[in-house]
Amino acid sequence: MHLFQEDHRKEENMDKQKYQICGIVFEIDLYSKKYMIADLFEEPEPYNLYINYNILKCNGNEKVDERIIINDISNTSVEIKQEGFVINTDISNSVKKDYNHQFSLFGNKGIIQKYILHILEVKYHRIVFHGCALINKDNEIIIGLGQSGSGKSVLINVALQNGWKLLSTEQTVIDENMFIYKGNVYDNVSPLSEKLVSEKLTKAVILHNKKLIEPLGQKIFVDMREYETNKNKMKMDFNKLTIINVNFNGKSKNICNIEDKDYLLRLFQISASDKISFPAIIENSLIDFPYMGNATVREGVIDTLIKSNANKIILSNGFEGFELFFNNKGDNKND
Repeated sequence: MHLFQEDHRKEENMDKQKYQICGIVFEIDLYSKKYMIADLFEEPEPYNLYINYNILKCNGNEKVDERIIINDISNTSVEIKQEGFVINTDISNSVKKDYNHQFSLFGNKGIIQKYILHILEVKYHRIVFHGCALINKDNEIIIGLGQSGSGKSVLINVALQNGWKLLSTEQTVIDENMFIYKGNVYDNVSPLSEKLVSEKLTKAVILHNKKLIEPLGQKIFVDMREYETNKNKMKMDFNKLTIINVNFNGKSKNICNIEDKDYLLRLFQISASDKISFPAIIENSLIDFPYMGNATVREGVIDTLIKSNANKIILSNGFEGFELFFNNKGDNKND
């Protein structure tokens, strides 16, 4: 018997909403007697708070580019089909309202989050980098790349204190035409950074009841929406772009130029996921999407960034380095 049958698609049991993500319109169709999409997707619960793209809810008759279909049934399967990405699952068992955001439908490593990132890269050539992005009133852009714990949240904090606006806290999305897209504007910070946020960023809301356990320890969510830019995407001007290798614990010079092209290449390759590994478990089904994106497109974007005349630096030595960097840009500070 086919798992996807019409009796699971009766209109009276269906909730349908459209969202624009990186310029692509996704329609989510939920067939359930118990749940609405708001139950799973819109409320800032721990399992869906930390999605890594910016969502604009569509209100009109926008053409649907991609469809995600969720059937609340006991049979379990996940399929990419002609009508869309079809998820069959018992939602009560698969939606985890706890602090392990991996094992959920909409969490940071959940099944829908991973699918959306996968299809954005594979089909629409939106390349995803692990790193933050900021913009100022003169349309200067900072892209901060670095591993967990390198100091990206501190970079964000100091930038916002100096009048910059937030494009994204965690993942930066760039397409083959060198447009940069707004991403997630929630941050997850260590308890050490919590004091810095509360003292310096008075508009930020620390969500003490939203905690996350990661390999490096406990993280706390921060709502940074008061600092986000109103630009959903923009074409990057390389003369106004700074690419930063964030190295908070660096003990060398505060700021030094990155001149080694091989070093830059490694930095970008490490930051750009080659694969969407899929740890989200639905019942007994372990899903792993294939190679993520078009290798030629990805390499082209990285090569363009490396060869561009953007400012490329290593920013280290703690707060002194961050503050020195922004002090040198003092005349760009917002009112």
